[in-house]
Amino acid sequence: MSGRIHSIQAENTEDFIENFDRFEHENGQQIFISRYPQSRLIDLLDISEIRCYWLTATQNPGVLEPSLEKINHFVESTIDSDQGSIFFEGIEWLVSLHGFDAVHSMLRALSEKVSMSEWSILISISKNSFEKRELSRFYREAPLLEIQQVTHTVLEDSDASLPGEAVDSVQLEIDLNDDGTPKLVFLTRLPRSGFTKQILQRRILQWRRMGLDTSDIEATLYLEDDEQIYSEYRKIEEKIRRATELERYVIESISDSQERTIALFRIRQLTGLDELEAKYFSD
Repeated sequence: MSGRIHSIQAENTEDFIENFDRFEHENGQQIFISRYPQSRLIDLLDISEIRCYWLTATQNPGVLEPSLEKINHFVESTIDSDQGSIFFEGIEWLVSLHGFDAVHSMLRALSEKVSMSEWSILISISKNSFEKRELSRFYREAPLLEIQQVTHTVLEDSDASLPGEAVDSVQLEIDLNDDGTPKLVFLTRLPRSGFTKQILQRRILQWRRMGLDTSDIEATLYLEDDEQIYSEYRKIEEKIRRATELERYVIESISDSQERTIALFRIRQLTGLDELEAKYFSD
């Protein structure tokens, strides 16, 4: 992969981030350039070990101006040493600012520089944003890279066996409820063997994308005792199992809109689960 520029099909920033999660990262630095500020990315991506830059004209630390000259200088100075990957999202905006030919020329120049380095560049591109001829020229400099889907195991049935036992494996594609909120799914239990903070961080990101409040478990990432961290993970996992069952019941059985809204909010916050279970499952 190193020494090449590739494009990745993505219709928006969230799609590109999902592809980033699936990407088999090589050794070295990881740099993520996006039209989203770091304050927004932190809700979608584990940025603890990634250098993130906000592509914006705003003058602030941690930003990269949408100037082709400055972007070119940044990339060239970065790939001059070490190794790693640069993920770039916002090429369509650059084209709208500077024109396709200017952006294509920059891309062609960078392609030559990257080929002599230990770096790779992966660029988000929406095929609907370019004409067919432009896409053809773009792909010549940055061939389209297909990223394999990562599968996750989820529990679909509330009467399934214990978490972590035999269940069906399906792709973790977040389904939506009728009100547009992400539908909760119960992910398979992380085993104690091989459990690390990095693995837990990725699980937290998955929970966030389902709209769950993960503030309690995030606090444990500052602990040093792995056994204590895993113990806290198991506690929050059990809460999420209960929340998933409660959400399914509320959506299927509660018709009063106000009661339904309040219950779903409490479920996402993982608060008052005992009270809700007593109210709905007492029989």
